[in-house]
Amino acid sequence: MAEASKAAPPVRNLAVFIDADNLSDATALDHVLNDLRQRADRVLYKRAYGRAESLKAIEAVLWRHGVRPVANMIVNKVTTDSALVIDAVEAVCQNQLDAVAICSGDADFVPLATWLREKGCLVWCFSLAGQIFANPESFYDDVVLLELVEPPSTATAVLEDSTAATAPAQASIGVPEATPQPPMPLAPKSHAVAPAPVTPAVCGGNVEQILCAYPALRTGMPQHLGQVIKALREQGILAAGTKATTWFAQWGAAFVLSPFPAPNQIMYQAAATKSRCPALPDDVARTLAAIPALREVPQQLSHIVPVLREHTILGKTTKSTAFFARYPAYFRLSPAQQPTQVAYTAPAPLSVADVLLAVPEMLAGQWMDLGSVSKKLHTKGLVRTPEQVRTLLAAHPARFLLIPPGAPNAVQYLR
Repeated sequence: MAEASKAAPPVRNLAVFIDADNLSDATALDHVLNDLRQRADRVLYKRAYGRAESLKAIEAVLWRHGVRPVANMIVNKVTTDSALVIDAVEAVCQNQLDAVAICSGDADFVPLATWLREKGCLVWCFSLAGQIFANPESFYDDVVLLELVEPPSTATAVLEDSTAATAPAQASIGVPEATPQPPMPLAPKSHAVAPAPVTPAVCGGNVEQILCAYPALRTGMPQHLGQVIKALREQGILAAGTKATTWFAQWGAAFVLSPFPAPNQIMYQAAATKSRCPALPDDVARTLAAIPALREVPQQLSHIVPVLREHTILGKTTKSTAFFARYPAYFRLSPAQQPTQVAYTAPAPLSVADVLLAVPEMLAGQWMDLGSVSKKLHTKGLVRTPEQVRTLLAAHPARFLLIPPGAPNAVQYLR
């Protein structure tokens, strides 16, 4: 049966992208790669992304199957996901791929899976059963769940195809008979090195204790929930028998757990807005500082104009409508004909991956007209105005170069 599958593979060219921070079990990954070898004629891309310790745990498997490791030196989950997304988009744009396998149960890859299917690729998902988001079959052509079974002497990983009703509940995907491979011992789970214990007296306050125990949360970027829980238990902040999701619910305003209802990530949201949003233009920042209520609800022009003039933000002869019209990405006047009020519209954060998914032509690294880029981003619903595009692209100077300075009309993606 295995030989017949190998003689007539269902797809010709395949790319495999592994989120090693999500799927870091060596035995499970070994079975996945053996299975994928039978699904395609050629595997053009085989890459694994993650922290150095995650890649170290599966080093032997990566070497055996010729997988290229891509280490994330910033120690941040978002950069791992972004690197995987960017390489996947680039692979599809530069090669004739028939299928893409994403080895992760992270919901952050749903936009990528959707985009790949729109490009005509089959998209397969391989994930540990306990680390998959809800309803994955809606976004992938095939979802294969891995169950870890631990006999008394050793532990092995078996695969369960969630789309095959007739398959056994725990059917191991075997290695081809021509090249038998002995099962690898289960590699130890990798975790970030726990920070040195900090006493509550130094940190002060329950939220601050959590941040002191796991400082990476302060960045506002999503962190692995399991690693955070491990650090909290080791430092005696979270009791061994306490359910973590219930415990974190006490500070719902400070921490966000996702995806619902089976979270595997946690984010400190008090820092998220500060760390991701680009800097505001000077006039916008001064206006919001003079009228803080404008951040929350629309304000009457007749009420705020005297305040702006008093703070010398608005000149004595400058029309308020003309002033706010300079910043359409931040302020909205209404009604359109004879405006009487203004509302602040904070621009949403835009990641590098968002831009490249909407405008994949930028991957070539050539100069592109900023107007055409703005139009495509607007079509995708990511931005509203050209001014907002310039502001959001300028927030990523290491990835996007805008020229000429001051009034740019061209942009280049820095590979």
